[in-house]
Amino acid sequence: MTTHDSEATAISQAGGGPASLKQVSRATRMKEAALRNLFLACACVAVLAVVLIFVFTFWKAAPVLSQIGLGEFLSLDWAPTSGHYGILALLAGSAIVTVGSLAIGVPLAVGCAVFLTEIAGRKVAGVVGAAVDLLAGVPSVVFGFFGLVVLRPLVAGATGGLGFGALTVWLVLAVMIVPTITTLTMDALRSIPMGVREASFAMGATRWQTIYKVVLPAARMGIVNAVVLGMGRAIGETMAVLMVVGNAPVIPAGIASPLSTLTSQIALDMGYSSGLHRSALFGMGVVLFLISAALVGIVRMVSAEHEGAPRRGRGRVGGAMAGAETQAAPQGKAATAQVSVAKPGTPVNAAGTAAAAVGPASAAEGSRARIQRLLASGAGKGANKGRVNDVMLGVFRAAGILTSCVLALIIAFVAVNGLPVMSLDFVFGWPHGVNAEGGIFPTIVSTLYVTALAMLICTPVAVLAAVYLAEYAKQGRLVTFIRYAADTLSSVPSIVMGLFGYAMFVEAMGLGLSMLSAALALALMMLPIVMRTTEEAIRAVPRYIRWGAYGLGATKWQVVSKIVLPSAFPRIATGIVLAIGRAIGETAVVLYTMGQAINLPVTPLDSGRPMTIHLYELANEGINMQAAYGTALLLMAMILAFNLFARQLSRRSANKAKGN
Repeated sequence: MTTHDSEATAISQAGGGPASLKQVSRATRMKEAALRNLFLACACVAVLAVVLIFVFTFWKAAPVLSQIGLGEFLSLDWAPTSGHYGILALLAGSAIVTVGSLAIGVPLAVGCAVFLTEIAGRKVAGVVGAAVDLLAGVPSVVFGFFGLVVLRPLVAGATGGLGFGALTVWLVLAVMIVPTITTLTMDALRSIPMGVREASFAMGATRWQTIYKVVLPAARMGIVNAVVLGMGRAIGETMAVLMVVGNAPVIPAGIASPLSTLTSQIALDMGYSSGLHRSALFGMGVVLFLISAALVGIVRMVSAEHEGAPRRGRGRVGGAMAGAETQAAPQGKAATAQVSVAKPGTPVNAAGTAAAAVGPASAAEGSRARIQRLLASGAGKGANKGRVNDVMLGVFRAAGILTSCVLALIIAFVAVNGLPVMSLDFVFGWPHGVNAEGGIFPTIVSTLYVTALAMLICTPVAVLAAVYLAEYAKQGRLVTFIRYAADTLSSVPSIVMGLFGYAMFVEAMGLGLSMLSAALALALMMLPIVMRTTEEAIRAVPRYIRWGAYGLGATKWQVVSKIVLPSAFPRIATGIVLAIGRAIGETAVVLYTMGQAINLPVTPLDSGRPMTIHLYELANEGINMQAAYGTALLLMAMILAFNLFARQLSRRSANKAKGN
């Protein structure tokens, strides 16, 4: 049986065959309407979650704002014992660590993305790309542990201080934001058609000139979006910053001086705060939430403006020149016809002559003329051009190699120190004594328990929401707002999600510090991940399969349930596995929703201590560093295993799609 025969059989079974071509009954229409409303309700969960996060955090912050006023709340003096709750120094600390980490991380991430998409061969790109993906899965508490034990002493030796401060945080956060910016920048670069590069090479440009003068400008909007989202990750990071920042709520005197941020101060004070002090912490959460929502709004506005730009006159070459004011479709086609594919750096006389004659860009400048002008403005002597090309390609290669080396260094650091601790007693034993000697079995069970519970809560809602967005929704204000809410939910700092979980699930709903409270908070963090990957998986299913099923009389739900979802299942499973890896590595979300009791949870209302919090307690307090290394090794092994499994599922799905 051929592939088309099997598809026809599946379609026939879904629709009941030609005999089922009859008018849809009233019961069927009611069922379809009810399912559509159910899917819409699931999609609106993201909107409801965003609204509730803001409402509950603002409600908890209202007392401090009403009693001391907004002016004093935005002052410099943070001294809760004296009744001063100014957060300006903490806000400045967040800005300092964010700007510094971006200054280090953005060039590294963009360089790594250029290396993977423009320079590296398939095998090298596969290895480095895998390193970037795995680096994204390393828990923030492990980054903080690495910074505390490895980077802090190095910074202390170089600066003469204790090593706590902005410089150490910059290094840790720079490594943490590299995977996010790299992945999104790669997507932007890959969206540029190969014809643009080929036209540039045919005009005598080197590979570096093509990257710098053509590819990067064309992808600039995607790169800006990547940097903004990386900024959101840096602003919202909690545990890694808490472990190396020094926690001094003042404006730092230098890059080696201790400081504090909004997230680190919330995590530091929440456990013992009360009254206006706790209200002020929730006020910080409101500020962080508004910053995250504003960043997402900026990204969406810029993307919408870019996508809605006039596309008149875009030929095969002109289509990639984002933002080029062009009305010259014939010029774009002429450029495509006249240039031929050449090796980088091989000059073409006609193109070179034309390039020399091109003047400043005008509103009607064609795609070919624009490329010629850009290349001509950067052209130099052949020897210098080749030397610059070699140097810059070497810089990009170094960025890719450095990213891989960072992952290898972190894994080696944890493995070398953690392997000696590994034993059956450590994995299956119970911690005991003041120094938490023995094993970590209860923390492993608590971690897997809360993750499984969160997955069971999140997956049905996320999948049905994605079905609505991909199959039922029509573009409009409601769908736009749902997507904005989902993006905002994915960017909410984990400590803010923890505050919300404490306010709503622990206190308002009366669930207490329990597995269920933590699972509900984690499910909200997993929701946008599964929603996005599921929607993309559904949209990747060929449209003609749906048309065939509709032609045979299948209803909308029959097509979705019996054809679309089974076809998209491998990619949906990949998204679920990635979300599980994210949940296992979370610390701040469960810090104030699960509790820290070392026991074996049985019911969802039992408390427990996950591995991330156990690692933080061991390392930050210096209780038992050997057990901390062992816990970090097991935690990383679990998350890396989930990420590798997700990559394998994705690869198998892609191979299957190619085979069909």
